[in-house]
Order: sequence, then C-alpha cells, then structure tokens
Amino acid sequence: MTLFNMLNNKVLGTYVKTQVMASTVVDAARKFKEDQRGVTAVEYAIVIGGVAAVVAVIFNSSDGIVKTMLTNIFSNVQQNVMNNMPSGS
Repeated sequence: MTLFNMLNNKVLGTYVKTQVMASTVVDAARKFKEDQRGVTAVEYAIVIGGVAAVVAVIFNSSDGIVKTMLTNIFSNVQQNVMNNMPSGS
C-alpha cells in the first residue's frame, strides 16, 4: 500500500465519520425542534409571570387607582358593618 493510498483511506474514513456525526447532530436538532412537550408549561409560566408583574405594579403603588378604590370599598363595608351591629347592653 502506497503512502497516497494510506492517506486517501485516512481522509476518506475521517470524512465518513464526520458526515455520520453531522447527520446525527442534525437529526437530533430536528427532533428537538419538532418536540412540543413542555412548550405549554413554559408558555403558562411566561403568562403567570406577566400577570404577577402587572398585579405588583397595580397594587404596590401608594396612590394607584385600584388601591384607592379597594380601600374606599373596604372602608365603606367596615363602616356599614360597624353601624349595623347591635350594641351590647
């Protein structure tokens, strides 16, 4: 066997191994891309995070409209309950 044939066989063997590995990686990537398991859970987590952020902004501000409205409602309910409770005699 000549040096050229040995080199040719080595290069060809390396090329074939590289092609097999590349096709395996491409197939694995394609399967991963097409796999939809777990996507719904991630989407729900993103939505929940967004809702939590909005709620935190609305209720955390000291002069927010929603906080003022709820404070007024609960104050009115408390006052009505206190006014309508029978006095203890």
